[in-house]
Amino acid sequence: MKSLIIGAALLFVQPEVQTTVIRSIKFENFKGVSTDDLVHRLKDRGIRVSVEQLYEPQQVDSARQALQELLEEKGRTGMDVKSAVRQVPPRSVEVTFRAAKN
Repeated sequence: MKSLIIGAALLFVQPEVQTTVIRSIKFENFKGVSTDDLVHRLKDRGIRVSVEQLYEPQQVDSARQALQELLEEKGRTGMDVKSAVRQVPPRSVEVTFRAAKN
C-alpha cells in the first residue's frame, strides 16, 4: 500500500487581547510611612502592582489590604486604605491608594 501525504498548513487566529497597563501609582495621606516602605511591603508580599505592569483588579485589592496591615503595624489604627483606578487613554490606568480615617 502506498501513501501520499499532502502538506497541510494550520492557521491559528487569536483575538486581539486588550491589555491595560498601570501608568502611575500614587500614595496619599500615608503620614509616618515612607513610599519606600509601602513599595517594599508590596514586593515582599509578591503583589504585582507597579508602573508598567499589567493592571489586575485582584492585585490592586491585595495591595490595598497589605497597605492597611502596614498602617496598623505602624500604629496608625483607625485608618482605612481605599483604592481608586482612573482610566488613562489609551489602555492605561492610574492607581491611587488613599489612607483616610474611618
